[in-house]
Amino acid sequence: MGMRVRLKAGFDISGYPAHAQVVLRALKKYGMIVADNGSDWYVSGVADSRWNDAQMNTLKQLRGNDFEVVRMGPIVTP
Repeated sequence: MGMRVRLKAGFDISGYPAHAQVVLRALKKYGMIVADNGSDWYVSGVADSRWNDAQMNTLKQLRGNDFEVVRMGPIVTP
């Protein structure tokens, strides 16, 4: 939890729909933070009527090895 990862620079986004490519470019530039480690790897976000759900669902093709670790946060124990 708290690990920052980004989509590898060499990941080919050309086969993805336009709306998904926007997110993929942001994942390459800014990355994301792993917020939960209790389930399989997946990307989630807030629903928005301006996004095409079918295009966004193509992001489900992403796998953990498509990303690289940028920074690890401190380990927190209860």
